[in-house]
Amino acid sequence: MGCSIVEIAPVVVDAVPLKIRKQRTVAQALQNQSWPTDIQGGLSLIGLFEYLQLWDMLLDTTLSQDEDVHIWRLDSSGIFSSKSAYRAFFNGAITFEHWRLLWKSWAPAKCKVFLWLAIRNRCWTADRLARRGLPHPSMCPLCDQEEENIQQLLTTCVFSREFWFRILTPMGFQGRVPSRHEISFADWWRKAVTKVPKETRKGLNSTIILGAWVIWKHRNACVFDGARPCINSLLRAFRDEQHLWCLAGARRLRTLGHGQVGELGNP
Repeated sequence: MGCSIVEIAPVVVDAVPLKIRKQRTVAQALQNQSWPTDIQGGLSLIGLFEYLQLWDMLLDTTLSQDEDVHIWRLDSSGIFSSKSAYRAFFNGAITFEHWRLLWKSWAPAKCKVFLWLAIRNRCWTADRLARRGLPHPSMCPLCDQEEENIQQLLTTCVFSREFWFRILTPMGFQGRVPSRHEISFADWWRKAVTKVPKETRKGLNSTIILGAWVIWKHRNACVFDGARPCINSLLRAFRDEQHLWCLAGARRLRTLGHGQVGELGNP
């Protein structure tokens, strides 16, 4: 149970004289179930309930001459570790299924935080603004064909799908372009990565993070700066940012044919 008898049956313990409690050992009390003889005086209804509960618990209890062994219940090995204790703090917490794709990939922290917000639907797109009664675009600022939300913006938007096709095709990933029927950016990302060779997955992860980041920046330029959606401008921004990422240490990204993407961005 992980509790002392004082916690389980306080009324019963109070009915045992202090002198007996100090002299009596556990082995003596359990021998032939003699511990009830130590109770003096009558018990209340609560005391009787505690007594019966304690009797059932101690009925099958046996003592051993072996040394006690501490078993850590929060790990299958039974051995305590700081890692298992740390995990216990998050029991019942909301999980983030796609954390490894995001946090283990090479990308600037600001881009990872943006995608974390996007996957959690926490970006201030039109749908979220509308729910709070704030001014918002009536249609997607990039394609002007659908109502905007962050999942639509990054996957099913016609403009964004054209962008993904233009950057993934030169890398040999034309089959990984999001379809018109995708409903979740994170699910598309997971499916795209699992269908490519293992040695290219890290590079593809960085590419997808970068692609989503430049789409978001292009969308904001259209909303706040009055820019017009332009696929060539978006591709040039991707090429320039990709070059900087490679210089900063994105080695896997460098091997995915980034030079060809730059050619697609030329007017």
